[in-house]
Amino acid sequence: MENLLIEIYLFVCQIYHTSSASCFQRLSNNRQPEFTDQELVTIWFFAQVEGCFEKKRLHRLIEKYWREWFPRLPGYQTFVLRLNRLEPGFQTFGALLPRTRRAPK
Repeated sequence: MENLLIEIYLFVCQIYHTSSASCFQRLSNNRQPEFTDQELVTIWFFAQVEGCFEKKRLHRLIEKYWREWFPRLPGYQTFVLRLNRLEPGFQTFGALLPRTRRAPK
């Protein structure tokens, strides 16, 4: 599972660095938060793979089992607020995912 988490994080970072800035523009004066958007998106994708689709369960999963990997995980309310703001950008990932990942044979 650790390798999967790393793979997802690297994928997310690659998309952030190669996509248009307008896809992931931060609409805040806090351009460099302690807990990054890349970490947040990684957690979302990882939870989807784990079959965890509810935001509260997603936050609990990371807090309980993966906290050392995300030491600056914000509280639940802040987490959900930021996740909701980032959700429109998930379309960019959805559009790029089929091109970068091949289905198993």
